[in-house]
Amino acid sequence: MKKVKFSLMALAVLVAAGSAVATNMQTKSERAEKKYYRASNGQFYEAGVKDYDYICEWAHFGVCTYTFDSATGTYRESESGRILFLR
Repeated sequence: MKKVKFSLMALAVLVAAGSAVATNMQTKSERAEKKYYRASNGQFYEAGVKDYDYICEWAHFGVCTYTFDSATGTYRESESGRILFLR
């Protein structure tokens, strides 16, 4: 009985560690993507670093930043809100 309990605990620890690493890698790759904002003329420009180059306030229907999808050649929404400050 002790061997079964130990095996299940070891498996639970390994699964938890694996999921933590996978989640951490996903957020790092998301942060590494360049963020763009859409200007009033419809063109997209690089936004820079969040909370340094721009400040995004939550807004229900607005889009604060976009990322470029190289597979389709289009910009897709990255973060909802509106830009309050742009350096």
